[in-house]
Amino acid sequence: MLPILGVAMDSVLIDAILALIALAVGFFSAVWYIGNSTQSANASDEDGDQSLAKKQQENETERARMAAQQLRDLAANVASDVGAHNTLMTGISCELGAIDSESADSNAAVVAAVAKILAANEKLQTRLEDAESKIQTQAEEIQAQQSEARTDSLTNLANRRAFDDAMQNNLSAYERENRPFSLMIFDVDHFKKFNDTHGHQAGDEVLRKVGQTMTQVVKTNDLACRYGGEEFALVMPNTHITEAKIGAERVRKAIEEMTVEFEGKTLRVTASTGVAEISEEDDSIKLIRRSDDSVYASKEAGRNCGYWHDGEVCLPMDVDKNPEKETSDSAESTPSSDENEKAPSDPPAFYSELQRRIAESHRFGVSLSALHIHVKNFENLGKEYGSAAGQLLLDSVAQFVRTSLRDMDLLGNLEPGNFAVMLPGSTEREATMVASRIRSAISNCVIPLGTKKLKLEITVGISIVQPDDTAESMIARALEHAAPAEKAAAVQ
Repeated sequence: MLPILGVAMDSVLIDAILALIALAVGFFSAVWYIGNSTQSANASDEDGDQSLAKKQQENETERARMAAQQLRDLAANVASDVGAHNTLMTGISCELGAIDSESADSNAAVVAAVAKILAANEKLQTRLEDAESKIQTQAEEIQAQQSEARTDSLTNLANRRAFDDAMQNNLSAYERENRPFSLMIFDVDHFKKFNDTHGHQAGDEVLRKVGQTMTQVVKTNDLACRYGGEEFALVMPNTHITEAKIGAERVRKAIEEMTVEFEGKTLRVTASTGVAEISEEDDSIKLIRRSDDSVYASKEAGRNCGYWHDGEVCLPMDVDKNPEKETSDSAESTPSSDENEKAPSDPPAFYSELQRRIAESHRFGVSLSALHIHVKNFENLGKEYGSAAGQLLLDSVAQFVRTSLRDMDLLGNLEPGNFAVMLPGSTEREATMVASRIRSAISNCVIPLGTKKLKLEITVGISIVQPDDTAESMIARALEHAAPAEKAAAVQ
């Protein structure tokens, strides 16, 4: 019986020790958070709204101190409970040691001691469970404070603190693993004049709408931030400048298209954007400066446009510094795999390559299949969310389709909401399997658009090369066969 008592006592003591460890971790997390909050408060004094930022920071710090104090009190209480429990267990152990096993009352004395131990264990266990509940509450409070401290209250975008952290994390990943990232910065055009004309409340409503619009059109892994005042930023991990320019233009166009309803008036704004990709010569400050220089170039060019920085000069979004590089035979002109995947082929290029493959199939008897992919209700989606959001949907579909294709396969971009895929060497059965993979990938794709999460639906049609086929007839037949392909996939 005594070994069993020892195990019971050890179990409760282990729980107590774990509770103290959890309290210590929580306490030091709170202390760390307070320290970071204080540092950020000091840093925020350099920004425009010093008094407001300082007041908000003081409130955050006070909340964190209160959470830390409550954790400190919990730790003291648990330590006191564990100490009292140990004292009681020591007394009971002495009582058990003094029992004469030959005595007629020994069994009753042991039972009484066991009852005391069980009661003491139950009491301590209750106190530990109560402490655990309070620890969870305080952990949630600290987590909420951290989330609030990294979110701009007006736009619900990430704030300057979260931006600084993201820049540092991406810079570290670039230095360790050569992982690229790009930065876009933009200003709302003539915002001071807008405020003077319509009032600061209208200006706040515009900033809120810009935040909502950015949330709708940026990619999931990108971090949209309010950089300060009417200035915004977008940190784009794993993104080269070619893709970054596309993303920046998507944001600019979405802001140009958005409307703000305020006090019976329909208001519109535009934005001037600047983009740069990290380079070996950059730290975060230099990258920000290059993006910012591009913003000023956009303003000087008349606003509502975008420029990018190539490391030396600022260039318009649609102009390369040295177009001859595209035709150069040097090793530097060879496109990387990332550049090959930047966008689907346009219709003329796709049909030309498909026609070549059809001729090859007729000449050598090689199998050839084609798919037609249609995004259901795409026109309605574009009308509901805007053309920039519609382009984001198409980019997402193209990305998920590519994951199901081989290097030799070719993805073509037809009219909006429609894609074509060429599958050299693929039989009808193999093409059906590819169509099934694409359908599965798209059905599992959820795209965040503001507060909504959109699930896409597609139809996929299959055609196999025929003796008299042209590229156009092969794709047209794939479109006609969309329904049979859906049935075949269901059987699969």
